Amino acid sequence: MSELPRRHERGGGSGLPQIGRRAFLGGGLAASLSWCAGLRALPASAETLAAASPERFFSRSETEILTQIVERMVDTGVPEAPPVRKTRAIETLDQLMRHADPAISGQLPLVLALFEWGPFVFDLTFSRFTRMTDAEKDASIRAWMTSSLTLRRMAFTALRNLAFLGYYSRDETWPLIGYRGPLLARRTP
Repeated sequence: MSELPRRHERGGGSGLPQIGRRAFLGGGLAASLSWCAGLRALPASAETLAAASPERFFSRSETEILTQIVERMVDTGVPEAPPVRKTRAIETLDQLMRHADPAISGQLPLVLALFEWGPFVFDLTFSRFTRMTDAEKDASIRAWMTSSLTLRRMAFTALRNLAFLGYYSRDETWPLIGYRGPLLARRTP
């Protein structure tokens, strides 16, 4: 019998995929974005990480950029949907990145800065992302999603996955997707 490949052997028990130093150095930002794009919703892990520490990964300005990106990406138009700012979605993402491999998570502030200044750099729009109207933000996000530049599309996918992970890991958003919660009750410390 052949031995099965060990894809996440160096995961450190966190349940999150890890990338080796050689792969990171070979791919840099692309590897970081690929890692983030590969994230899948882990509500229980995200909840645990969100409560883990008061320290912050993102600066205030990065947090605001991320918040506005998440707000536009998860906007369903459903009136009952809790606003991103009324959930702990951003705190969940902050703690997730704090506990991720620094070689990967360290690239996200750069991605957020590119997203902030992307309308000016890529679309020749004389406005930063956080100062745009909702319709302009949606157009900017769509431009990232459909860009001919692979790194822009990867950045979009990474941020979209982070947005969904952060928002839909929150209990108050579960009714929006028909999820009634875990079958087994959570243990409280």
